[in-house]
Amino acid sequence: MQKSIEALRGVLLAGFASCILTHPLPGQSPPDSAARAPIDVNILFNYYTQEGNHSAVTGGIGTEELTDYDTRVIVLIPVDSTSRLAAEAGFNTYSSASTDRIDSRMSSASSSDIRATIQLGWEQEKPETRRSYSWGMGGSVESDYLSMNVRGSYYLPLKADRSALFVDGQAFFGHWVLYFPEELRDTVQPFITTDRRFSYHLNLQYQRILNRRTSLAVSSGFSYQHGLLSTPFHRVYFPEEELPRIERLPAQRWQWPVSLRLHYFARSGLVTRFFYRYYIDGFGIQAHTAELELPLKLSPTFTLTPIYRYHRQSASNHFQPYLGHMADAVFYTSDFDLSAFSSHKVGLGMQFHPIWRWRLLGKRKLGELSTFILRVAHYRRSDGLRAWMGSMLWGWAF
Repeated sequence: MQKSIEALRGVLLAGFASCILTHPLPGQSPPDSAARAPIDVNILFNYYTQEGNHSAVTGGIGTEELTDYDTRVIVLIPVDSTSRLAAEAGFNTYSSASTDRIDSRMSSASSSDIRATIQLGWEQEKPETRRSYSWGMGGSVESDYLSMNVRGSYYLPLKADRSALFVDGQAFFGHWVLYFPEELRDTVQPFITTDRRFSYHLNLQYQRILNRRTSLAVSSGFSYQHGLLSTPFHRVYFPEEELPRIERLPAQRWQWPVSLRLHYFARSGLVTRFFYRYYIDGFGIQAHTAELELPLKLSPTFTLTPIYRYHRQSASNHFQPYLGHMADAVFYTSDFDLSAFSSHKVGLGMQFHPIWRWRLLGKRKLGELSTFILRVAHYRRSDGLRAWMGSMLWGWAF
């Protein structure tokens, strides 16, 4: 699956995950204790469709048409007054005119794929200090890639809960099932010496209440990847060469993001959420991202949230468009996700909380549909890529 859809899905899921799993900023209400907290079941559905004319599968030219459906179920189960179990299962399927070009026969097996994921985790809080930690593990499988991961985090309140430090680490262990473009399957690719990919991520976040209306979070981290970082079925075309080559990228890559998140409660019912991130990596990419959300609480149960996101990045040192590489290039890609571009995302979110409750014989509460969130967005990139995306989250409490 192309990296662009993974990145865009991450943007959507990050907003919902913050509602489900992450710690609030200091000064916000802490999670309820297990003695009064129900079992939370969150069902998330994502739809994504895109079109463009710079497919990496066909060397930076050709259709990027793709449609993806993603469903996830996240369950949080209180175990006792200080701990809870988290479980997540996901399933997504996509159809892609782009990856269908791995083979010359149209509508081949590569035109669609299915990905399944599962995550299990444990969260523990110490009530006397409000410190907490969590750990988890999981994996995913699709036709050409298998992955396992482990993660851990630690949350430390500081200065009478007006500030806090959050540390999060993850490690991914991936295994490629090597698929090559049809016309290159009998050629020798001497630079492919491994079918493994390893990724390690460490993130530090400092959160602080500045005053009764303003809170901020400053984050920085570091990521390191090694192994097969190129995609085996991405073609790269060279001048005066009859056959293409397979994408080749360095076997190591580091990434360093720094971000600032600012929440300002302008007045009753209106919040301004501003996010900025600077990014640099070992492939030579530098990027700036700014995002603004304006949640407006129109009633006790309904919130409307306009969303705007701008992103601009420079090209990787290893990127050139179709027929743009020199014959003696050591590393090369025509994947426009690694090109210089700017993008705009405009969207709208709606949140209802709570919706309704149901009871047994009018006395005992059995549960409630606690939250419903709907988000839709349109994405435009300067290289011609266009995408629509939509997400729905149902939050059930039992």
